[in-house]
Amino acid sequence: MKKNILVISILFFTTLNLSGQECNYEEYFNIVDLAKKAYNKQDYKEATKQFKLAFSKTDFPLGHDLSFALVTANRTKDNLWAGLIAEKLSKGGVPLRYFMNYKKKKWYSKLEQEFTKHKEYYNENFSPELKEKFNSLIKRDALFTSKTIDWSYGIIKITAKNAAIEANNILSEFKELTEKYGFPSEHNMGYNYVRRLNRIEQCNSSIVLLIHIYKYGERIYENEIPYFICKGFLHPNSQQYLKQSMGFGNSMGIEHEMKVRQNMYDKKKE
Repeated sequence: MKKNILVISILFFTTLNLSGQECNYEEYFNIVDLAKKAYNKQDYKEATKQFKLAFSKTDFPLGHDLSFALVTANRTKDNLWAGLIAEKLSKGGVPLRYFMNYKKKKWYSKLEQEFTKHKEYYNENFSPELKEKFNSLIKRDALFTSKTIDWSYGIIKITAKNAAIEANNILSEFKELTEKYGFPSEHNMGYNYVRRLNRIEQCNSSIVLLIHIYKYGERIYENEIPYFICKGFLHPNSQQYLKQSMGFGNSMGIEHEMKVRQNMYDKKKE
């Protein structure tokens, strides 16, 4: 999985006939849901069966699913499978500290010995730079979204012009990152390990950012969403969330949306 392969051409997407493409993750997501249901029922034998079947559908299982599978493998004392899962996670950027609770497991010593090699694999096949820049953009967007909500309810004052400038800057940066590195996902950033929780969580940042941008009035990548889902960049439920996501200005562009919000604020202050 080389970085240059991961770069997504937007021009290509706009002319792509999605119906003729193989949807690699269609079965994967459905089977993972069955696996997690079995896991929640503590039917680890069935969960193992379903996880292994799901992972056979793609060469890149997602991090949150692998974390469930690792617990399942250890519950069933499947040391070989557990070791393979741990290796996959570590190659996807998950640090050694995540596995500390498994230090007594038979597979741990091999993981520890080979961890430097796995870290090198991550640096060669993923983009830590994209991850850092994208996380910074997510924080910036979260702060701006919070401000615009307060603005629309008359709590704080922002001008439509300044709001439009910041929204356009966020949109532009997102597009630039996508054009340079590929659509931000686990496939090019690595697994979503949250250090403060010492946990692997679902990678939802891209869908959250898209929802916010849609609410700013721009429906970016709308035609490409099915492709992103087929490639595992987004979860299938993303399409429904995005269909329902719009601001107050009926998706007529950022400038129009911010003028509508300005009018809302002015009316509240009358």
